[in-house]
Amino acid sequence: MRNAAKPTREEASILRTLADSTYQQTADAHGVSRGKVYTIALAHSARKNEERIRERKAERQKRQIEMLSEMMGATQEADVLDYLDSLPSACADLVVTSIPYNVGVRYGDGIASDAMPHLRYLGWMTMIISDIARILKPGGVVFLQCGSTKDDAGSLVPLDIALFETLRKAGLDYQNRVAWLIPHGLTPRGRLSERHESALIFSKGRPATFNPDPARTPQKQPGKRAFKGANKGQLSGHPFGAWPSDVWRIGNVGHNHPEKTGHPAQFPEELAMRAVQIYTGPGDLVIDPFSGSGTTHVAAKRTGRRFSGADLFYAGMANDRAAAADMDDACILPGVSEESRAVWQAEARSRGETPTSIARSMQEDLFA
Repeated sequence: MRNAAKPTREEASILRTLADSTYQQTADAHGVSRGKVYTIALAHSARKNEERIRERKAERQKRQIEMLSEMMGATQEADVLDYLDSLPSACADLVVTSIPYNVGVRYGDGIASDAMPHLRYLGWMTMIISDIARILKPGGVVFLQCGSTKDDAGSLVPLDIALFETLRKAGLDYQNRVAWLIPHGLTPRGRLSERHESALIFSKGRPATFNPDPARTPQKQPGKRAFKGANKGQLSGHPFGAWPSDVWRIGNVGHNHPEKTGHPAQFPEELAMRAVQIYTGPGDLVIDPFSGSGTTHVAAKRTGRRFSGADLFYAGMANDRAAAADMDDACILPGVSEESRAVWQAEARSRGETPTSIARSMQEDLFA
């Protein structure tokens, strides 16, 4: 067997040509088959693919970082897969989006954009979820708001069920399924009216951020005290309200809603705001690959988060809404009521503390 470290004269000539040419160009130049060129390269550790793959990967990552920098703080008029492909891996702290349901909604001039064959739609969503998992940082979270789709026979299919395993197989960890209770909607014939939609919450490992306070709700009995144990006689609740649950009562954006735009399937700012405040901190990056009317970006701007997104039909609307939004002066604590404020102010005076210091102490004990 010939020593691979010592190529023949012909092989050496072929390898020299291959250094600056493709396999096909080298084969044509020497009058041999492409397979022979590859065999020679393999025998002498001179294959081009591996090095080119490494070079392409580094160039791609550099290009993606530059692209994200250019796209920061705006919604791009772009296809969702093209947009996600342009983002670097592990860049996003949170992805918040309301996906198309594939039920024939007319978005802009895209007559058939929401009317794919069922299997194609699920495959399309699989590609999107795969890229979402790629762009999430370790500890990043995806908040996927979804309702129901229809299969090719016209039967309803809940999207939280259809996409659950896809998210899990993308390497993400299930956290919660939020039931978003909707007070108004269509009344169907022969079945119950739908008064909730779901939001699937998955993370890339343990969530890096979890802020419960912006999503707390008022306690029913803020003056209730523990009747036994080490805390007997002390207030048993929290100054900022009850721990947030996976049931969210948020009004939908109807025709006369003050947030209503020309988008046909708009979701409310409060829904996006709650996800942004729970799973990110100021300065974190929030991505919405289906930006729509720009609701997620408005929530991000109001809370001091960075944002980027894309929409094929409503990018101009999203950018206008984001441009008109300003950062909020304060973070509202929805779990604080007049009754609970009075209870905790009295408790703080009796302890010689402030309600905020008591809440901070309780929070530290909870996460210790």
